[in-house]
Amino acid sequence: MDDRASTLALLLQAAYRYAHTLTGNQDDAQDLVHEGWLRVVERHGSTPDKALLFRVIRNLQIDRYRHSQRFPSESFDEQRLVGLTVEEECALSAADDRLLAAGLARLRRVEREALFLSVIEGYTAEEIARLTDSTRGTVLSLIHRSRLKLRRWLLSDEGRDLKLVASNRGVRS
Repeated sequence: MDDRASTLALLLQAAYRYAHTLTGNQDDAQDLVHEGWLRVVERHGSTPDKALLFRVIRNLQIDRYRHSQRFPSESFDEQRLVGLTVEEECALSAADDRLLAAGLARLRRVEREALFLSVIEGYTAEEIARLTDSTRGTVLSLIHRSRLKLRRWLLSDEGRDLKLVASNRGVRS
């Protein structure tokens, strides 16, 4: 693989991780990356920068959210499967680290987004503020609060119970 192709692959992987953070759903994340990539290439050429692609993905997600609020519908995929134990729900999770994924799912979308951009993507608070159209102070507060919430949940009884269920997954009685 040449250098340009590997750079593009890394960009699209980062875009997918970001979109998955925003949506919490693999299919929706793939759709966002695909649609975002097409829009960026159409308007800016085939060598977009990461921040531009992330901004387009974020705006597309906001548009989808607003549309879903105006025209609510429920698909089969969104229906909760009744009768599943916590262990079975964990087994259906797409994330490798089920405990962390469960904790992240408890955060608000803006907290999850700020934490992802800071910890995973390595953006500074100033860069995140520009990307999300907020102030640096707001971003710092979001990151701080989301870390505290995540830590509290992981140390709570509910978090410990999930850890026990997840660690016993392979054990048969």
